[in-house]
Amino acid sequence: MICKECGEKIESLTRICPHCGERALIDDELDTWSFIADPAAKHKIPPEIPLNEPDAVPEDPAEQMDGLQRMKEYFTEHSSLYQVVEDLDYMVQGIHRPSFGLWMFSGGLAAALVYFPLSPFLPHFVWTYYFVVWGVVTAVGFLHSGRRYERRMAEYAVLRRNAENDLHAMYNNCSGCFLPLAWTPPPLINRMIGALQSGEAASVEEYMEREPG
Repeated sequence: MICKECGEKIESLTRICPHCGERALIDDELDTWSFIADPAAKHKIPPEIPLNEPDAVPEDPAEQMDGLQRMKEYFTEHSSLYQVVEDLDYMVQGIHRPSFGLWMFSGGLAAALVYFPLSPFLPHFVWTYYFVVWGVVTAVGFLHSGRRYERRMAEYAVLRRNAENDLHAMYNNCSGCFLPLAWTPPPLINRMIGALQSGEAASVEEYMEREPG
């Protein structure tokens, strides 16, 4: 990397030049280029907390029902953790990768709005200038939106892993849990309890084999 003040060679992402003492990168540049150079350093995804294996399902139906009631109370107290993961997934679905075709259309429109009003004041109307402006607006806009997209996706990946780890830690702290994590949301446990009480299912295993989790 070259210092833009004195022209000396400096290490990448240096904020203050050691040769001239001037600022080599402003904060916005530092954020942008640090993400491009090493996105993992800024958006490092933490390691996943492994899940404990579920306990064996009790054979006695009464013990199964007692365990389900206990787990329903426990997981209801922590139901917000499930909602956080769902909310993050919903927000990610609303982030779309930039479309080059859309940016070409937008760039052409922006170039027309800038260039054509000025054309009467130009000595010669040259189409080349219009296409140059079009290309610059398209390229800059597409690259900027692409970096923003990748940055947001990396941020959401970190947030989701943290939310998943909170959920995994909560699940691992549930003593005597014989349900897999996918079956622990309180609405699913409520339906399972109702099926056992009504005789629709004879056991927890039978219900999980028959119903999608």
